Amino acid sequence: MEIAIRNVRDLGQDARRALEALLGRRLAEEEQVGVTALPARRAPLGDERRIAAERLKESLGAMSQGAKAIPGDELESLIDEAVDDARQRRG
Repeated sequence: MEIAIRNVRDLGQDARRALEALLGRRLAEEEQVGVTALPARRAPLGDERRIAAERLKESLGAMSQGAKAIPGDELESLIDEAVDDARQRRG
């Protein structure tokens, strides 16, 4: 695994354009970008896949239970805030 973190202001134009295209938005001079290169992994098969699916369902169930403790109007407000933040990041 390799990790590279750079200040946007230090990037060359080609690198900056490539990252902006990848992210789908313009980068600000005061931002930093990080890139991680990971070796490709094969998709799980058979029992390994079934176990992974069960673990995912359990995690989603736990998150769902946690969300039930949040009042409906507060949960809706949190969702709206997350959507607004995502739209602003796209620029």
